[in-house]
Formats: sequence, C-alpha cells, structure tokens
Amino acid sequence: MENLTKYLNWLKNKNLSPTTISLYERVIRKYGDKLIDTKSIQRLFEKNLIGYQPSYLTLQTEIFKSYTGWLKLRIDWEKITKIIPTHQKKFFDTISIEELELLKQTRIEKNFTIYQRNSLILDLLFYSGIRVNELINLKHSDFRHDSITILGKGNKVRYVFVTPQIVIKFEPNNPDYFFLNSRNKPLKAEYIRNMINLRTKQAGIKKRITPHTFRRSFATLLNSRRCNLTTIQKLLGHSHITTTASYIHNDHQTLYNDYSKLWKNNPHLTTYEPL
Repeated sequence: MENLTKYLNWLKNKNLSPTTISLYERVIRKYGDKLIDTKSIQRLFEKNLIGYQPSYLTLQTEIFKSYTGWLKLRIDWEKITKIIPTHQKKFFDTISIEELELLKQTRIEKNFTIYQRNSLILDLLFYSGIRVNELINLKHSDFRHDSITILGKGNKVRYVFVTPQIVIKFEPNNPDYFFLNSRNKPLKAEYIRNMINLRTKQAGIKKRITPHTFRRSFATLLNSRRCNLTTIQKLLGHSHITTTASYIHNDHQTLYNDYSKLWKNNPHLTTYEPL
C-alpha cells in the first residue's frame, strides 16, 4: 500500500510515538481499502457494532478521520458518528506521592548507579508530566534557566518545569542525552515500561502502572492542589482543554473520595443485619 507508507512517514514527521504509529498501521492495513466514501465507512461501522466495544469504535473513528483527511477524501463524519454508541470513559489508575516514593525505594537493579538513574526517571515522569518518548529524547542542553524545552506530539514545542532536586542533575553544556544506558546510548521506551512494571510488582502495588500513569497522576495532583486547568493544559501540551479535563475526571480515587463524603461520618446511616 503505497499511500499507507507515505501516510506513516507523515505521522513520523509529526513526531507521534512509535506505539501510536504501529496502532494506526494495523488498523489501516485491515480496513484501508474499504475507506472510500461515507457509505462504505458507514457500512463498515454497522458491521463492527457487533464485534467491538464503543471505545474501540471511537478509536477507529479517530484513525479513519486522520487517514481519510490525509487522502483528502470528503467524508460526512457527523453522519457516521451517530451510529456509534456513546460510552462512559473508563477509570484510569493514578499514583500518589506515597506510592511514587514506594516505587523509588523498590530496587530491582543490581547496579546501584542504574537503580538511582531509574528512580530519577520516575521522579521526572511524575513531577513534569512528560511523555515517555519525550523523556528518552531529552538532552541536557534542553534545560535553560528554570525550564525544559520539550518537542512533543505534532512537533509542538512547550516548556515544563522540574523540581530543584532534578534541576541540579542537568548539565546545560553537555550535548548528550539526559538518560543513557551502559553503552552510552539513549534508553528505549520499552525498557522504561518494563522497569516500571517490575518495580510495581516488587512493591506490591495492585495497580496497572505505565509511564502514562505518571502523566495522569501529574495532572490529578495539580488539580487537587487547585491549579488552573489552563496551566495544567499548557504543561501537558494538550491542544484542547477537554483532553486535560478527561485526565483528571477519570481518576478513580478522586471520584471515590468525593463520593464517600456522602456517607462518611454520617450519624444517620443505618447498620444492617446480614441478609
């Protein structure tokens, strides 16, 4: 598929993550030749209603929109999206500062220097909200004064701040990447995912924690400290504030804590006998 190859290169030039590009490629390889006009896409979604969850259908919609837009096809997406069932977004795990500290104290590495480097990775993910692919491409020279220059998705540049404990680790005159492996090569995103997964299991934390969990935790923590939503949006690099809001509102613990105010310390609640 010649068009697909060109499209994937276009996505790479927009600085999308390899994981996202791989997902787009799988979906388009499966359905690309069927994305001809509004009627053909509508028939495809009507067929997929049986076998797929609404969340996946919504994801397909975004991928199809991107690809057909790149092909400059005229598609009536408003007509198509009407047949996709609405769904409530799922809850996402986040971690607290206490859980972050537990992860940092959990050592799975034999080499102490690598253990310290990996703990610094956790701190930087948690206290900056940057994406894992932004982290592995971070260089010492990206730090200036009190902020880091980040080249994010869609080649958008933004500036993020870091704690004083992380600031002192930067060497502005050093041209190297900030995080290197034992062969002085940049770390891979998969290495960081595996490290976080192993530390999570070793720490006994019963949550599914990924690098993106730290990004959601960053947003949720700032929101709990009453930071402006627009500030959080700019720090995360979101184009739309609704995306930022979804990072916060889908936090299970926050919702549960707010809900529990309904019944905690309520003297009027009845204690029931076992059924």
